[in-house]
Amino acid sequence: MANKTKKWKNPFYTLLIPAGVAFCITGFAYGFMAFQQVNAGRVGASLNAEHPLNAWLDAHGTTAILIELAILAVLTVGAIATDDWWAADAPPPADDS
Repeated sequence: MANKTKKWKNPFYTLLIPAGVAFCITGFAYGFMAFQQVNAGRVGASLNAEHPLNAWLDAHGTTAILIELAILAVLTVGAIATDDWWAADAPPPADDS
């Protein structure tokens, strides 16, 4: 019978998913806000200008995106640097005979 060894999952990959989703959402929201500000002279573009999300993104959007990008960079380097360690086979059980 083949000896099945348990391989561990790299936790950095699990952490990269919510960090990437948050970065995408922030990036799209920031881009949409910037697009609305560029087209502020048009009739429909200024309807959402006073929305609290737009106000927050206007004040803190760049900082949020840079922090999220730094988190993604750290997690990516961590995932790549520890990939061999997490993918290694678990040590065989001790033989008491």
